[in-house]
Amino acid sequence: MSNTEQNTISHTLKQPVLIGSVSQSPFSFPRPTDDLVKQARIVVIDDDVATTEIIRKFLSDSEFTNIITVNDSAAAMQSLESCQPDLIILDLVMPISGEIILNQVRTNKLLCNVPILAMTSTPTEEIRSRLLNLGANDFLAKPIVANELFARVRNTLSSKVAYDELKAQSEKLKQDVLRDTLTNTANRRAFDFELNRKMLEWTRQRTHFALLLIDIDHFKKVNDTFGHQAGDVALQSISASITRATREIDLVCRIGGEEFAVIMPISNRFESARAAERIRQSIEKTSVILKGQKVRLTISIGVANTLKGDDTSLIFRRCDAALYGSKQRGRNCTTAHDGSSCIAIKDVNSNNLQKPILVKDVPEQLNVTSAKVMIVDDEPSTAIVVKKYLKTAGFERLLIETDSTNAVERIIEEKPDLLLLDVHMPGVSGIEVLETIRKIDSTSAIPVIFLTSSTDAKIRVKALNLGANDFLGKPVVVSELIARVRNTLLAKAHVDLLASYSAKLEQQVETRTSELVASRREAIQCLARAAELRDDITGRHVIRVGRYAAIIALELGYTPQQVIDLEHAAQLHDVGKIGIPDSILNKPANLTDQEFAMMKNHCRTGSRIISGEKLDATTTLKQVKNIVDECSSPVMRLAAIVAETHHEKWDGTGYPHSLSGEAIPMAGRITAICDVFDAISTKRPYKEAYPIETCFQIIREGSGVHFDPAVVDAFFRRREEILEAYNELKD
Repeated sequence: MSNTEQNTISHTLKQPVLIGSVSQSPFSFPRPTDDLVKQARIVVIDDDVATTEIIRKFLSDSEFTNIITVNDSAAAMQSLESCQPDLIILDLVMPISGEIILNQVRTNKLLCNVPILAMTSTPTEEIRSRLLNLGANDFLAKPIVANELFARVRNTLSSKVAYDELKAQSEKLKQDVLRDTLTNTANRRAFDFELNRKMLEWTRQRTHFALLLIDIDHFKKVNDTFGHQAGDVALQSISASITRATREIDLVCRIGGEEFAVIMPISNRFESARAAERIRQSIEKTSVILKGQKVRLTISIGVANTLKGDDTSLIFRRCDAALYGSKQRGRNCTTAHDGSSCIAIKDVNSNNLQKPILVKDVPEQLNVTSAKVMIVDDEPSTAIVVKKYLKTAGFERLLIETDSTNAVERIIEEKPDLLLLDVHMPGVSGIEVLETIRKIDSTSAIPVIFLTSSTDAKIRVKALNLGANDFLGKPVVVSELIARVRNTLLAKAHVDLLASYSAKLEQQVETRTSELVASRREAIQCLARAAELRDDITGRHVIRVGRYAAIIALELGYTPQQVIDLEHAAQLHDVGKIGIPDSILNKPANLTDQEFAMMKNHCRTGSRIISGEKLDATTTLKQVKNIVDECSSPVMRLAAIVAETHHEKWDGTGYPHSLSGEAIPMAGRITAICDVFDAISTKRPYKEAYPIETCFQIIREGSGVHFDPAVVDAFFRRREEILEAYNELKD
């Protein structure tokens, strides 16, 4: 036997660890929790091997079946994290103080709820009070009385078992309350809770997410035809399909009769659009058996992603508007809302839907006493004292880090509202920690107060240059500590409030801008429809011409905004028809020369309507441009030029100015092709529609005569998209 072992046994004999013993049936007066208590995992931490062995043997003899001993205080936390105990028996006097281990356990997410029995040979009122504040559940005075050890272990574990059972029941009850019993998805209450939680994460940490609203198309018809029980079967089938087509991290909810919602964490615009289409297509391809009949159901989907300045109401309204857009487009489709307008998912491409741009956090207004404060100091005693002072002053969220080599990683993980940082630490100094976190976006704005006993001006200047906010001398004076911490946090709160206000203002500006854009679009379409009503037989002619013009402009390299402007402007190309008599406009036979001359006046009339100026046969194109340049809207300026020049021809035989070649504005050249193609491909009072291939042939033959060859080439390069628009917008 070694001298160390002899000394340990001798010490144990002089100061017995356990006094007395328990009866042979320690679990007398049985409790319902005893079976679980006996199986609990108990960890005994003491640097004295003999002590831990005696306690282990006693507990094993007392029918506890899972006892683990730890004698290395430096490895205590690692051992606790690996075994996940149900109870910790912790000695306070060790190379690494039991108080430090106790504090580490209570700040560890995995261990913070594990009950702790603290062993001490000096259980004074002051020590007991401090340990209770640190989070100890109960005490064991040394030497330990056997009956007391058993009773305290049993009582503490019984309370934990009861708490765990209550927590499990609460979770089950919460699941029942938040679950839709018919479809086994989350219900409206769960949806509202999760949406608020995700929005809070977005506001604080910019953790983006997507919202999908889903409506079953013509569901009333299902109930009317097959009955409500069959309707329930259809709802169950749809919900199962949605769940299969989503990820495990997505939350599928039934929020109304036939309405579902999906909250998709960490999904950008492209990912959410693809996911929505995946859901829609999976349901479209799935048949439901209702009363022996195969029934194909479809859904309409609206998609919205988080935008700067969002709240739950805004994102829900955008998503609902997108869903309404899908219904307007004929159902069985997906529409996304980009913050200003709705975009059909099938039309979404890299040209008109940019990848989301990451923005810096917009912090919420900070309540000073609820701020998270981290103390980084290699002296545990200093850190504990500072924490005690702050806790006494009402601060609740206090963290300690005594290893400077872990400081940066811990700061990144916790993102405290304030950092109290020691200057002189082994391994990594406070200056180096500050220099590192200032280079990281997520931690660059954290206020820092340095703790230092040094009066070296160079260190202070360097710290200030790196972004230190204040200094505190050591030893810390409590009144100065509280004052400086409060002042620094108040300054941060004002900055955060200003940033939040700025973000709200920016969001309001974006909303007003989008409303103005929408109003302008509606006004243009109303004016275009006014001309269309005079020539009712052409149906959706002006809308098709605008769409064709946008497709060609995109091929010719126009910017997205220029494409949008031309699409709106081209819709007004025939607005001058308002001034043409019905007898000419709707004449089923060929026009006379005099009537055709009157018809040609619609170009000038259109320019005059848009520009508000009087134009006559003597007005040149240059004068027209000078007049329309006075228009405040670039779209209306472009529309006036389109109305004036969409009947000019490449060879100079057009009207009203007989322009040729590149003297014709590009917007007029593009609209000319679109107008002719739509005129010959649709039925008119004086003719039937030509076959579509014949229409393309006519456009090809007009290259270099009627039309700009470069525009004709662009038209044919986008042939498939032209055909798609033609079929989609048929009368």
